[in-house]
Amino acid sequence: MAQFKCYICNTIVKTGEKFTFTKSGSVHYDCFISAKRKELGSKNEEKLRVLSLILDSQLQHLLDMLAIAEVPEDMKEIFRVKYKDIEKACGETTRQISEL
Repeated sequence: MAQFKCYICNTIVKTGEKFTFTKSGSVHYDCFISAKRKELGSKNEEKLRVLSLILDSQLQHLLDMLAIAEVPEDMKEIFRVKYKDIEKACGETTRQISEL
C-alpha cells in the first residue's frame, strides 16, 4: 500500500485517516480544511462549510468501502468502478474547495 505525507503537517497519512490530493500533493482532510479556513477568513465561509461537509462525507464513504473485507469475485469490477466514482467526486470537491 502506498504511503503519503501531508504537505501541511509533514506527517505520514495513516491507514483509516481521511485525506485528499491537491495540486500541492497529499493532505489530511483536517489540515486542508483548517488551512483553507485560515486563508479565507470570513470570505466564502458558508461555501467552505458546505463543501467541507460534502468532502468529509465522500471521504468517509471511501473508508467505509475499504472496510468491506470480502468482495465476491464477480463483484470486484463493480466495486472498483464504484470506488473510482467516489474518488473522482472527492477530487472534484477538493478542487472546488481549493478554488474558493
